Amino acid sequence: MAKKKTRVTVVIPTYNRAKFLSRTIRSIKRQSMKNWKLLIMDDGSTDKTRKVVARFLKDRRIRYVRQKKNKGVSYTLNHALKLVRTKYFAQLDSDDWYDRKTLQRCVNSMERSSPKVAVVYGHEKVWRVRGNGKIKRVKWKRKKKIKSKYDLVTFRKMISPRFYRTKALRKVGGWSTKVPYGGRYAEDRQILLKLAGKYKFKRINKTLYNRLEHKKNNSRQENRMKYAKVTRYLYKKTLKKWGNKYRPVFKWIHGRLKVHKLKRVKK
Repeated sequence: MAKKKTRVTVVIPTYNRAKFLSRTIRSIKRQSMKNWKLLIMDDGSTDKTRKVVARFLKDRRIRYVRQKKNKGVSYTLNHALKLVRTKYFAQLDSDDWYDRKTLQRCVNSMERSSPKVAVVYGHEKVWRVRGNGKIKRVKWKRKKKIKSKYDLVTFRKMISPRFYRTKALRKVGGWSTKVPYGGRYAEDRQILLKLAGKYKFKRINKTLYNRLEHKKNNSRQENRMKYAKVTRYLYKKTLKKWGNKYRPVFKWIHGRLKVHKLKRVKK
């Protein structure tokens, strides 16, 4: 029997997340679909990341690439995009994890979709690190369907998992580092806006992702002004590129700057 062609590479960009990384990697090894590749992109970590990853490298499906200097997540994902040879590219944050059937469901959904679909996503469970170090599930987030590019602009929750058509990522030029802070913040929102201008998104009505909240999340409160600056830049630039039909009205919601609504531009 001919060996099935590997269709998906899971990319884990990581920087000083050794404490959480094992659970993230194990969630890939436990997938119901076994024919995958895993690319761990170490953005110059100074903790025990290399030692944690070493335990998994006997598995030939797993590859570890370490950058000497920390250059930010957008640079790291572009590096990964040059290395990926599969039809699909799935980004998994190094402190989160997948449900057991996530990859199979995402691949199946993409295979049944038009080439115009560049992203599939689903619902997520949110966990929080407690004072004793253990994690507790705190909520479940249901994600609505994104029917148009303007839907994405006012979509306040983050899409997860971010399961992409590799060809589409290359078509839009990958992640830009020519944004405020060199693409270190809101890289997820950036690439989704780029893709939304040319492609469609598809929701899978299943829970596929587990997101962990902890004190060292990039989106923590102390980084809110950096995220706000990037948010303003991305949406203003995107809407102008889309024909300048609307302008964004921003609002602070739960400590984060969001697009509250779109206002039509008077001609």
